[in-house]
Amino acid sequence: MGRPAGVTVIAVLCFLATAIGILLGIGFMVGGGFIANLINQQGGQGTGAGAGLFAGLGVVIGVAILAFAALYAVVGWGLLKLKEWARIVTLVLAGLAVLGALFGLLGTFMHFSVLILFWTAVRLAIAAWIIWYLLQPNVRAAFQGQSRPASA
Repeated sequence: MGRPAGVTVIAVLCFLATAIGILLGIGFMVGGGFIANLINQQGGQGTGAGAGLFAGLGVVIGVAILAFAALYAVVGWGLLKLKEWARIVTLVLAGLAVLGALFGLLGTFMHFSVLILFWTAVRLAIAAWIIWYLLQPNVRAAFQGQSRPASA
């Protein structure tokens, strides 16, 4: 049984998330250092602590984002190889994305913005589609190495 086309699409989304995560992670690291440099140039009393805080915070957030980027890369590879663990991890990540999108909708209603509402709805729809798709019997069978049931 070949790999379902939707699994390839989800793997490509994982690799896209990896690329974005790498850019964001490096951006946070560089940005934290840049802000720390700006604070140091102000030269006021206590600026050293603030500069160190921003530099450290940038590195910590950057490393966390890079770790998630690595996770998405491994999961994307696992999906392409039809590994069952990759399907399960993708379901968990998509479930977390649904929760995040629902909280995002609550925030959007507090501070309404059409663009943010649209982006949150797109995130919610993609995550919900991923969950629905990966739970389909023929997709589950592909990950478990079983053939599809023959149609009559």
